[in-house]
Amino acid sequence: MRTFLIALALACACGGASASPTYRVVVDTGAAAGQWGWLDFLILGQAAASPVHATLGGFAGIDGDGTAPLLAGDVAVTATGAILGNGAGWNEYALWTRFGGRIGFDVLLDIDPRAGAGSTLEVALLDAAGNYAGAAGDVLAFALLPGEAPVLTQTDAVTLPEAPAPALVGLGLALLGLARRRRAPRRILAGAA
Repeated sequence: MRTFLIALALACACGGASASPTYRVVVDTGAAAGQWGWLDFLILGQAAASPVHATLGGFAGIDGDGTAPLLAGDVAVTATGAILGNGAGWNEYALWTRFGGRIGFDVLLDIDPRAGAGSTLEVALLDAAGNYAGAAGDVLAFALLPGEAPVLTQTDAVTLPEAPAPALVGLGLALLGLARRRRAPRRILAGAA
C-alpha cells in the first residue's frame, strides 16, 4: 500500500508539472556588452484570448543601478519578481541592467485550458531608447495556446536547461524499484524457514 501511495504522489507531481510548466532561462547578453538596457517581458493581450499568467522570478545576473522596473498593463510585482498576465492590450515588465554577462530567471506559465485565442510571452533585450540590443528581435518567445504545450522560439543567446521534473520522477521510480528489490529476498528467506 505504501508503494502505491508513493507512486500516486509521483504521478500527481508529474501532472502538476505538465499543467503549469516552469522554465529556467539563461540569456547571454555578451552581444550587447557594456550597454545599459532593459530585460523586457511582454504579453500582448487579445480580446478573445484565454487567460494566461507568467510568474517571473529567480532572477540572477541583474546588474542594475536602482532604476525601478518598468510596469504596464496586467502586472503584479511580487517579492521575487512579477506576475504578468494578458488582461490588457499591452502587458509589460522590464528590469534595467547592464548587459555583458549571463542573466537567469524562472518562468512559470499558467495557461487557462478554456477555448480562446492564444497569447505570446516575448522576452527581449532593449537599449535605453527601446530598440533591440545585441539581437535583431526577441531573444525568446513562448507561444501559448489553450490546451497545448507552449511552443518556444529562441536565439543562440538563450539556454533552457532541462526541466527537473522528469529526472525526479525517474529517480523516484528507480528508488521504488530498489526498495522492492531489497524487500524481495527477505520474503524468500522468511518463506524458506
